[in-house]
Amino acid sequence: MSRYIQGESKYQVNIFPMCLDEMIPKDHSIRVIDLFVDTLDMKELGFAHRETKATGRKPFDPRHLLKLYLYGYLNSIRSSRKLEREAHRNIEVMWLMDHLKPDDRTISNFRQHNPDFLERVFKEFGFVCNDFGLYGKEIIAVDGSKFRANNSRKKSYTKGKVQKMLEHYEENAKKYMEVLESEDQNENTGEEISRTELKEKLKQAQKRIRELHEIAEEVEKNGEVSITDPDAKHMKASNNGTDIAYNVQIAGDEKHHLVVAVDVTNSPADHGQLHNMATKAIESFEEMDSQANQSNNTTEVNPSYSKEKPEKKSISVVADKGYYSGEELEKCKDDGMNLVVSKQKPPSKKGKSAYNKSQFVYDKGTDEYICPMGERLKNGSREETKKKRYTNPKACNKCTARDACTTSKSGRSIFRGPYQDLYDEVDQNTQKHMDLYKLRQQIIEHPFGTIKRSLGFTHFLTRGMKSVKGETFMHFLTYNFKRVLNIVDRMELIEYLKAKKHRLFCFFKENLIWMVKTDLIFMFS
Repeated sequence: MSRYIQGESKYQVNIFPMCLDEMIPKDHSIRVIDLFVDTLDMKELGFAHRETKATGRKPFDPRHLLKLYLYGYLNSIRSSRKLEREAHRNIEVMWLMDHLKPDDRTISNFRQHNPDFLERVFKEFGFVCNDFGLYGKEIIAVDGSKFRANNSRKKSYTKGKVQKMLEHYEENAKKYMEVLESEDQNENTGEEISRTELKEKLKQAQKRIRELHEIAEEVEKNGEVSITDPDAKHMKASNNGTDIAYNVQIAGDEKHHLVVAVDVTNSPADHGQLHNMATKAIESFEEMDSQANQSNNTTEVNPSYSKEKPEKKSISVVADKGYYSGEELEKCKDDGMNLVVSKQKPPSKKGKSAYNKSQFVYDKGTDEYICPMGERLKNGSREETKKKRYTNPKACNKCTARDACTTSKSGRSIFRGPYQDLYDEVDQNTQKHMDLYKLRQQIIEHPFGTIKRSLGFTHFLTRGMKSVKGETFMHFLTYNFKRVLNIVDRMELIEYLKAKKHRLFCFFKENLIWMVKTDLIFMFS
């Protein structure tokens, strides 16, 4: 006799039909997704089909499609075809979608046609996080990472690559023509099929040469050309490799490592992004505070968190050496930010000196540098020159350490740029707050690690800067969602969203009654 644990027969007929809601746990993440999307004002957010027409085919409610995408991304399912399959076989998706089964084209079009509005959904979830006090709003870290674009390497062209391809096809075309001419002279070759093949290959080679000449003109204008996704660029990626990619920039809050601001650029370097990302993060905090102040019932919805407005403090911005730019640091300082940014190492040179620039002390009063041997290097540049040069040839000629210091005939030169005072100030502040700088990787590299390794979002499915930005906001909305589900008690989050949904319903109901009363007064007046 079998002693295995026995299940119910798959052919069992139940007198009472099964209810999907009873099969979903009360604290399941899909209940949070369902309630969060229901609290969104789709009309205000601007989603496609937010309002239906009186005639024509009925569209799917954008709420249902947004719920499907949120569920898919949280479970590492991004493909529209895979999401379509889930709607037919997954009881969680059936519950979430009210048994609706949109086709893959409908699912794909939703993401394609609503990229701008996905950013607003990301911000709306930020308001939820703010209501639960999940942002410290004191320390933000900025970093970037490369994500592979939906563009093959073969469909990306640079000046050198086009030149090599042109040489290859021109050489092939020349060979085909030589073979055809030699056969014309022999006349009686009897190989008509090979001649037809050669003519066809010559035709294809000539066609390819014409295409490459057109591509070469575009490369001359733009520097490089990507055929499938024109906005993507050739960049250095991880492990010292290269790829056709986008540079995704984020700013994260220190308290719970939640992402506050997101942007996408096709510039391979992080240079020039510090002020942009820090400003976006601060603006997001200000928007959250403004929204919290406008909501009179926030403390009633979630009384366990204090809603007293914190005193406005200088926000510390932490970044690595890729963001070490004088122009960017100056903008951030002018906005009152406390900067903790690692400085770049000077490029290594042949015949490296035993005395580096840091050993030369700058005397601001006299505008001179004091060398390690006690001699003073004076400013010999014009007043309008941005990069000043400091030298003392006489002192260098009789210096005993000259050979260890410089090989130049005119002696040692020290250069000082227009941002050197700011660099010195930031370097000193960074050294003072090294404990804060060491937290940088935990704050900002943790989100990228989760997105790429845990969720598997290493590349984009969409094309074009606008669509890629929309997909990026979905990536980091998913990351924040996962973090909040692990930080906040789910039942408390569900009760909060239920109360918020109820308040939204009451608001629409009151407005509807007011509109009806107004219309009746107008009709009988």
